[in-house]
Amino acid sequence: MINMMYLVLTALLALNVSKEILDSFVTVNNGLETTKLTLKDKMDATYASFSGLAAENPKKYGKAWGEAQAVQAMASDLLAHIDRVKVKVISATEGLPEDKVIGKDEKGRDTIINLALVGKKDDNNKITELMVGSEPSKPKEGELTARELRGKIEAFRDKIKQVAASNPGLVAQVERVFDLSDRRDASGTMNNWESINFYHVPLAAGITILSKLQSDVRNVENECVSYLMGEVEGAAMKFSELAPVVLPVSNYITVGDSFRADVYLAGYDPLNPPVVELSKNGTIDTVKMEVIGDKEIVPIGIDGKGKLRLPGQGVGSKEWKGIIKFKQAGQAEKRYPFYANYEVAQPNVVVSPTKMNVFYRGIDNPVDVSVPGFSADKITPSIDNGSITKAAQGYIVKPGKGTEATVNVSVEMPNGQRKSMPGVKFRVKSVPNPTPQFAGKGAGDATVKKAELTAALGVIAKMEGFEFDLKFEVVEFNIGVSVSGTYAEKSNKGNTLNADQKELLSKVKVGSKVYVDNIKVRKPDGTVTGIASLSLKVV
Repeated sequence: MINMMYLVLTALLALNVSKEILDSFVTVNNGLETTKLTLKDKMDATYASFSGLAAENPKKYGKAWGEAQAVQAMASDLLAHIDRVKVKVISATEGLPEDKVIGKDEKGRDTIINLALVGKKDDNNKITELMVGSEPSKPKEGELTARELRGKIEAFRDKIKQVAASNPGLVAQVERVFDLSDRRDASGTMNNWESINFYHVPLAAGITILSKLQSDVRNVENECVSYLMGEVEGAAMKFSELAPVVLPVSNYITVGDSFRADVYLAGYDPLNPPVVELSKNGTIDTVKMEVIGDKEIVPIGIDGKGKLRLPGQGVGSKEWKGIIKFKQAGQAEKRYPFYANYEVAQPNVVVSPTKMNVFYRGIDNPVDVSVPGFSADKITPSIDNGSITKAAQGYIVKPGKGTEATVNVSVEMPNGQRKSMPGVKFRVKSVPNPTPQFAGKGAGDATVKKAELTAALGVIAKMEGFEFDLKFEVVEFNIGVSVSGTYAEKSNKGNTLNADQKELLSKVKVGSKVYVDNIKVRKPDGTVTGIASLSLKVV
């Protein structure tokens, strides 16, 4: 999964980085930061448990606990170092003092400014200057450079390999995660780790890569400490049954993402089921391994598995904690903490106008219609004022009369039944009239030169600042001139000057008035309407 994420980031860096890609880096970075905090909480609980076991039985756990403390210290030092690199790069890029980039959150933890609040996310000069230098083949050395970071990662990697030497699987994982060897970049050129990751990459990408490294450090730290604890946990457990388990990262993915899950065999014994205690207030003592306060006993099925059901009440992030107690004959009872995190969301419809927040009569209004958690083939939209039809991308709305239109959506549920979702209202407007232009002059102009009149070909109608690229055909207009108090006017069917109008314009002098009026245009829906006139003084 980590290698795939790295490949995705590398591929993105090879593209012309757009705002959408930069925003995607913000989303990925926020996810990595959340994962990092979750792993930190998990590691705190593990260390507390390990410390308690070592205090109770130093002979059994003392040596392993000492190794775990060394891993903890080294991981914390590396994580703090990467934070200092982030602060330096963001501070230099944004021109902010470092105390404006990092501070304490409500829990007293050092927290770096959210990447979404950084203005120069696309800047690639400062990160290159500070971390790599001008020669990608010879990365600069010094404090908080990519070369120094590489050295610290190598030291951490080697420490983990030494501690977990008797676990070839973990050693192989660490070598794979922290593979810092030269490899080909997006152009196919062999390059070093420092330059591939930090030379001429946008700030948003560089910060995300640093967050990924922190997530890798936390994951490896967790694997190593869990291994150390497991090595001294006592007699092996025996189970009568094995069952495959698929533990997905998420059951909901978006186009372009990948479904990710852990697949493994789990042991259980229907004749000797565990006791599963769920904390009602989400608090457990990880030293004594017991629930604090009120608890609920999770029912056990005839297959010996706990049947946990958590209510989807109240929108937002939910966390549940509990203790699993398991005892085998002739052995002391063992207790294990467990955690459950999930999001509760209000079912909602997403109907996004791709041009504006209104629908216009007489033209095609493209919209995207989606419902989180449902694929496109399970969604059926409708509209109460007009029509909505499927297009190559999204849908096309053509509103009818009236000032409002509501897009309604129904979805097909997993059981085959259809469910109606809340409707989304939009305003309905007529397409505004265009503004005329003649001799290069528009509604905001009051004068015109004689030479400009001579070069004029006809009248055009344009939509200034409108979201759609619409064409309006001028089908009629009059040219009037006022010379020495005498007014003359010539009409025309079409958009170009006719011979009579040209002759009339050839007679104007400085100080004369030229009027372009009775301008009529054909709108995209075929209707003809009049638009504003022009009045210009010859200078």
